[in-house]
Amino acid sequence: MNKCIRVLAASSAVAVSLLLSGCGPHPSSGSWVSESASVNESVFSSAKLEFDGTGSLFPNTAVAGQENSTGLRCVWQAKSANAADLECRGDTDARIRFELVVAEDGDQNQADLLKDGKRIARFVRG
Repeated sequence: MNKCIRVLAASSAVAVSLLLSGCGPHPSSGSWVSESASVNESVFSSAKLEFDGTGSLFPNTAVAGQENSTGLRCVWQAKSANAADLECRGDTDARIRFELVVAEDGDQNQADLLKDGKRIARFVRG
C-alpha cells in the first residue's frame, strides 16, 4: 500500500509540473508605454495586460480631444503566438476592438496597437 501511494504521489507531481510548465505568460501580457518621441503622436499613452486576461488602455491626455478621457477596461485573449485580441469598454457599453502585436523579429519589448488593421500606437515594455 505504501509503495502504491508513493507512486501515485510521484506521478501526480510530474503531471502538475508538466501542466504548469505550459502556463507561461503570453508575450503581449505586461505593462506597455508609448514609444512616440512626441507625446502628441499616440492616442494611448500606455497599456497593461494582466496574465488573467484582463487589462486597461490609458488615453494620452496630451492629444486633442482626449483631455477628459478615462481609461478603457479590456479583456484579451491570444490570437497567435505574438498577437492578442482586445475588447475594451469605456464609460459606455460600446465595445472597441483592438489588436496588440508584439514584434516578430524576436524583440519582445516592442508592440503595435492596431484598430481596424491600422497602427494607432507603438509601445515598448514599461
